[in-house]
Amino acid sequence: MWTTESLDDRVNLWRICSYLRGLKIRSNDVLIVEFERVHGTMRRFPEPPRIPPFDCTGSVAHHPDEVLLDRLGKARPWPVERYEGAIRLWESYADENPLPFVESCISGVEGFPELASLWALLSCFFPRKTAEGALRLSRYDDLLLNILSVEEWQTPVKVICNKSQLGLELIDLMSCTGDLFLGDRLAQWAKHDVSAAVERAPGPKPPNAGYPLLSEVYRLTERGMRLRDKGLDELTDAPSLPIAGTEAYSASAPWVLLDDGRLARL
Repeated sequence: MWTTESLDDRVNLWRICSYLRGLKIRSNDVLIVEFERVHGTMRRFPEPPRIPPFDCTGSVAHHPDEVLLDRLGKARPWPVERYEGAIRLWESYADENPLPFVESCISGVEGFPELASLWALLSCFFPRKTAEGALRLSRYDDLLLNILSVEEWQTPVKVICNKSQLGLELIDLMSCTGDLFLGDRLAQWAKHDVSAAVERAPGPKPPNAGYPLLSEVYRLTERGMRLRDKGLDELTDAPSLPIAGTEAYSASAPWVLLDDGRLARL
C-alpha cells in the first residue's frame, strides 16, 4: 500500500488495514510504503507553499518515478502492534460513540502522529458549548455565516474566494473537505427549517450544467445573523452533519465541543 502524510491518506490506510483483516490477509503480507511531504517535484510547487494546520494535500504523484521505484523496493510490513493499532483507530473512528477516538487523538498513540492534527480538523465541525453553557455554531459554520452577507447574494465560489482572514481559515478547512462540500453545506442551511438561516436563489449558471458552485447564490437572513451572533437555542437549530461514525447537531447524538477541546454529550 502507498500512503502519504496527508490526513485523508492516513485515515484511508486505517480503513484498508481493517478491510484486509476482514479478508483474512495477515499483516506481515501487507507491504506499506510511506511518503513524506516534498516540494519542487511539480511545477506548481517550485517552493514550499504555505502548509495549512491540517494537511490533506499530499500525493504520491508529487514524487518522481525513481523515488517511487526505490521506495517500492524497500517496502516492509508494519510491526504487528502498529498494524493492529491502525485497525483499532479505524474502528473507534467509525464508531457512533466518538469519545474513545477523541481521547486517542488528544492523548496520542505511538506510531500515529497524525492524530492531533486530525482532531484539530474534525473538531471544527462540532457545535461548541462555552464554559458559561451557551451553544455556539461549529467553527466551520461560524466561518460560513460570517462570510455570507445579509445584503449581497454570493455564489459558493465567491464565498471560497473571500480574501479576509476568515476566508483563509475556510480555505485551510477546504484543503481537506474539498469545495463541493461547501456548496452542499450552504444548501443544507438553505433548506433547513421553515425559517431558514440562509436564503437561496438561482445563480448565474443553470442547474445541471456542470457548474454546481455557480448555479445558486446565497445570503444570510436575520435568523442566520441571530444564530451567528447569539448562538443556538438547541442543537437542531442547525442542519445535522455526519462526521466519521457520528453526527453533529443531532438530537439523538448531542455531541458538543468544550473549551478544552474534548467532546461531551449535551
